[in-house]
Amino acid sequence: MKITKVEQMRVFVPWQDSYKEPMVSWRGMSGTTPEEEDSYVIVQVHTDEGIVGIGEGGRSMVQTEQQAQQYIGKNPMELDMFNLGRPWAHAFLDIAGKALGVPAYRLIGNGKHRDRVPVDYWSPYLAPEETRKHAEEGAKRGFKLHKIKARPWDTVWQVKVMTEAGGPDYKIRIDPNEKFNTLSETVRIDDALQEYPNVECFEDPVPKAHPEWYGILRQKCRAPLAIHTTDTRLILNHLRHNGIDIVNVGGTINRVIRAAAMAQAAGCPVWIQMEGHCYAIQAAFNAHIGAAVPNATLPYGMRPFIREACITKEGYGFAVEDAHMPVPEDPGLGISLDLKMCEKFRIE
Repeated sequence: MKITKVEQMRVFVPWQDSYKEPMVSWRGMSGTTPEEEDSYVIVQVHTDEGIVGIGEGGRSMVQTEQQAQQYIGKNPMELDMFNLGRPWAHAFLDIAGKALGVPAYRLIGNGKHRDRVPVDYWSPYLAPEETRKHAEEGAKRGFKLHKIKARPWDTVWQVKVMTEAGGPDYKIRIDPNEKFNTLSETVRIDDALQEYPNVECFEDPVPKAHPEWYGILRQKCRAPLAIHTTDTRLILNHLRHNGIDIVNVGGTINRVIRAAAMAQAAGCPVWIQMEGHCYAIQAAFNAHIGAAVPNATLPYGMRPFIREACITKEGYGFAVEDAHMPVPEDPGLGISLDLKMCEKFRIE
């Protein structure tokens, strides 16, 4: 089998109405726009056997074209797809599964640990009353956990209004992107949240380059601590300091498997987050990996369901049932592109 051609297009599916203005504001904080930051290149990798693999990821058509040229004439079954990034790992795993007639999770190995994977709801950093609206929406749609981008000055208020909106069992994952900054500030916030047992964890509350800080925080805080990394050395250092309860893993297939295995050895669950603002291809890819990772039990960060439309014929990931997405069972990734929809939202 040889790769004969790679087709590509850059697609931007707009956010659903309740996210349009919040995402403009959120992206504007870093000097970009939703069209620039939340669009992705979609590839179709053709082979001489008529099998086509699909992938999603990256924002540069030029860079994707340059990468594609190195794969023309290669056998996708012989490429190191477990150490490749998006969109190539998606497409080559899709081809391999279709060629062998098996779903992608069978190729990842380690058995199948679940038929469906849990997913979270999400908000960028917003004023608390705006976050409340998202929490009301998430709870109404049946989600059990809501991740927020948090800042130290109003985290407690955010949790208060979200709990009022979603109820006492509506879990909240707090991600300040290390902006709680200090041990004392983190402990202060944790103390103020004592009446909210629905706080699932603090993710990266302070700089994770200081695992010794996490060891101290874990002794002083009620909220469990999570770090977002697939750096196994960093995970090991945090475990040596007894500083984490949970790991958020992403990256290549191999990096996810290794990081999750290290966390599992220490009794820590993980969630999978490779690109939280993804479309259905990345979501299906994540679901296959999640099926094969024993301790990937916490709600994943993948949210094609807060876009206006779905780019697959099956509508995968757009309709979420009981805060879960199914693991596809058809060969490869188990989904197919809706090319008309892709063309509708094509920007390049």
